[in-house]
Amino acid sequence: MSLDNMACAYVVEKSGIAVNKVISTLNLLITEECTIPFVARYRKEATGNLDEVQIRDIQTFYEEYIEREKRREYILETIKKMEKLTPALEAKIKKASTLNELEDLYAPYKSKKKTKAMVARELGLEPLAENLLTSKKNYLEDLDALTTEFVKDKVKDINHAIEGACDIIVETFVHHPETKAKIREEYWRSAKIRSSKRKDAETIKDHIKFKDFFEFEEEISKVADPKNSHRFMAMRRGMNLKVLKVEVVLESDYGVQVIEANQFADGEKLGNYELLMKLAQKANNLIGSSLDLEVKTELKNASDEAAIKVFGVNLKNLLLQPYLGSKAVLGIDPGVRTGCKVVVIDNTGKYIGDHVIYPFEPRCDVAGSKLIIEKMIEAFDIKYIAIGNGTNGRETLEFIEDNIKAVQDDKVKATLINEAGASIYSASDIARAEFPDKDVTVRGAISIARRFQDPLAELVKIDPKSIGVGQYQHDVNQARLKKSLTGVVENCVNFVGVDLNTASAPLLSYISGIGPTLAQNIVKHREKSGKFKNREELLEVSRFSSKVFEQSAGFLRIYNGDNPLDGTFIHPERYGVLESWAKDNSKDLVTLVSDKELISTLSSDSKLKEEIGELTFKDIVDSLKAPKQDPRSEFKSIEFRKDVRKIGDLKVGEWYTGVVNNITNFGAFVDLGVKESGLLHISQISNEFVENPLDKLKVGQELKVRVTEVDLDRNRIALSCKSDSEVVHQKSGSRNTSGPKKGGNRSTGGRAGGKPQRQTDIRNNALASLANLKLK
Repeated sequence: MSLDNMACAYVVEKSGIAVNKVISTLNLLITEECTIPFVARYRKEATGNLDEVQIRDIQTFYEEYIEREKRREYILETIKKMEKLTPALEAKIKKASTLNELEDLYAPYKSKKKTKAMVARELGLEPLAENLLTSKKNYLEDLDALTTEFVKDKVKDINHAIEGACDIIVETFVHHPETKAKIREEYWRSAKIRSSKRKDAETIKDHIKFKDFFEFEEEISKVADPKNSHRFMAMRRGMNLKVLKVEVVLESDYGVQVIEANQFADGEKLGNYELLMKLAQKANNLIGSSLDLEVKTELKNASDEAAIKVFGVNLKNLLLQPYLGSKAVLGIDPGVRTGCKVVVIDNTGKYIGDHVIYPFEPRCDVAGSKLIIEKMIEAFDIKYIAIGNGTNGRETLEFIEDNIKAVQDDKVKATLINEAGASIYSASDIARAEFPDKDVTVRGAISIARRFQDPLAELVKIDPKSIGVGQYQHDVNQARLKKSLTGVVENCVNFVGVDLNTASAPLLSYISGIGPTLAQNIVKHREKSGKFKNREELLEVSRFSSKVFEQSAGFLRIYNGDNPLDGTFIHPERYGVLESWAKDNSKDLVTLVSDKELISTLSSDSKLKEEIGELTFKDIVDSLKAPKQDPRSEFKSIEFRKDVRKIGDLKVGEWYTGVVNNITNFGAFVDLGVKESGLLHISQISNEFVENPLDKLKVGQELKVRVTEVDLDRNRIALSCKSDSEVVHQKSGSRNTSGPKKGGNRSTGGRAGGKPQRQTDIRNNALASLANLKLK
C-alpha cells in the first residue's frame, strides 16, 4: 500500500515529528505491515529512535486522516448523486480541513425529516424569502401585493406565506458554513460551561456528591485543558444521573452580529431589517443549541482522551512494578466466615496445593491456622507470603506477623498485594481453563501469589479496566479505552520480553505479531513437542509465518537452548553478522555472550557499528553485557506503621509511609495499610507548583505523607506531602463545609445570562474530588 503525501503532511502537522521520521515510520507500519513494538526496538535507524508512544501517535494521526478523507469522499459522492454539487461547493468541500467544516458544508444536504423550510420551498415561497432578505422595500407594509403574488394553491393566507418565508430565511442563516464557523470560534474563545442542580435532584441517591457543581461556571477553554478534564467528567456524570443541568452559555449577542454581517450586510438600509434581526436571533438560538451539543461532545472527547492517557500511564507503571522473580510464594486470599484460602506456587508460578485456615470469628482457630501455615512454609521452603489487600487483608497480615515465627525472625517476608481484579480473573474463562476443579477463591489466591511473583505475567489475564487504576473509566469511550490500554499492555510485554517455554497464552498473545490464536498454537506445540530449543523451531508452529517470525522472535526468549543469543533481545536477523565476527576472532557464540573482555572488544569495533547502525549496535552490545537482565526493578518490601490497622488509628498531623495505588488529574490515592486509600490532592503533592500529578508520582511509588483530615463518617482521608502543611482538626461525623455560593439566572444558546458567583475552587477541595471520583 502506497503512502498518501497529504497524509504524511497531516501527521507531521499534528505530531510535530520531523517529516523524514514520519515517512519512514509510516512506510514500516503501513507498507511493510510491521508492528509498533518491532519498529520501536529493531528499526531505530529508520525512525530516528522514536519510542512506542511517538510511533503510536503517528499511527493514530494517520488513521484520523484516513477517516476524515473517507468522510469527505462520502459527502462529495452523496451531494453529487443529488445533483446539487456545484463547482464552488465542491471546492469548499475539498478545501475543508476539519470534520466540523465538512459537516457544516454537508448539513443542508443531509437526509432528514422534512423541515418547515423545505415545505415552504415546495409551496413556492423562496422568492418571497429572497425579497424579504435583500429588498430595501418593506414588504410587510404592502400585504395586498404579497397576497396577490403568493397566496395561492396550498398557501392559505398572507400570514402562512410570511411564516414560510421566515422559516426559509432562518434555515438559510443556520446552514451558512462561514457563519457557524465564526460563531463556533467565539464559543471556544469566550463561552462558559454552566452546571446547576435540577429541581428533582434530591430524589436521586447520592446527589449530594455533586454539590460542588450545583452552581458552577467556568470558561470552556479552561475545562478543555487536560488537567481539568475530571471536572467536566463529574458534571457529565451528574447530568446523566439527572442530578445536574449542564449547558453551554455565550453571554453576548455575537452570533446575531455575525449573522447580520454575513447575511444582510446592508443592515438598517433594508426594508425588513427589524424582522431580519428577529430571525437572526432565532437562528442564533438554533446554532447555539447545536453548538451546545457539539461543545459538550468535544469536551467529552477531550476529557475521555485525558482520562485514558492517565489510565494508560498508571497501567504501565502497575504492569512494570517491581517483581519478585523465580521464587516460591505462599498466597493468601483473606476471608472471614468462609476462611482464608492459602495456596503455594513454585518458582515458575505452577500451582502446588492449597488449604483453608480460619483464624477469625466465628471459628477463631488461631492455633490450627498457625500450624497449617508453618507446615506449608517448611514443606515448600517458602520465603515469601503474599496477602490480598482487600477485605480483612490487614487483619490477615497481622495474624501472620503475630503468630508465624519465621516471619517474626525475618526469615520469611509477608506483604500485602493489590488484589484489584483478582475476583474478575478467578471467574474468567482463562481461570476456569487453568484450574477447572478449583473454587474461585482458590483461583483468586493463586492470582495474588502470581502477581507478587511476576505482576506483568499475571495482570495481562485481567481486563485492564478491572485493575483499579483508572479515572471515570466506565464513562469514557469504551472502544478508545480498550484500544489504548491494549497498546499499553502490548508495549509493556514487549519491553520486558517473555520466556517462550513458560509464558502463558494470554501473555504470549501480546507479543509483537502473535495474537490470541497463534499464542494458543504455541502453547499446544509446546505441550505436544516439549520445550523450544531454539527460535527457529517457532516456524514449526501451526500458522507461524516468516513475517510473524520477523515481528516476534526478538521478544521471545529461550534460556539454556541451542543458541545463547536466543536468550537475549538480539534479533535473529543479526545473528549472522555476530557469528562472523566471533569466528573472525576465533571465538564461538557461547564465549561472545559470556566473555566481558570480548564484548568490550566488540563494542569498540567502529566498522561493525557503521555496518549495523549506531543505535542497533548499542542495543546489541547492551544485550550481550546483560543477556538475562529484566528491565523491571526487583521487589522491595514496604513497611506500614504497626500501630495503624484501621482508619480510626490515623492521627491528623502525623506522617505515614504509603504506596501510590492510583493517580488522577486532581491528585493521587495512597494506600496507608488501612482499608481506605487517602487522597493526596494535587495542591498537596509538593511545596512547588505541580502541573500534573504524573510529573511527580507513579503507581507503586513509596511515599511519606501527612494526614491532614480524617472524616470517619464517610471513611475519607486527606493527605499532604508538604512539610509546612496546615494541620486541620480531625473530624468525626463532620461534613465538608466548602461549597458554592448562590448564583444568578441562567441562559441557553447564545442569549445573555446572569453570572453566578464563583464557588470555592473545587481544585483545592480534596474530599470533594474524592467524592466525584468514587461515585459508581
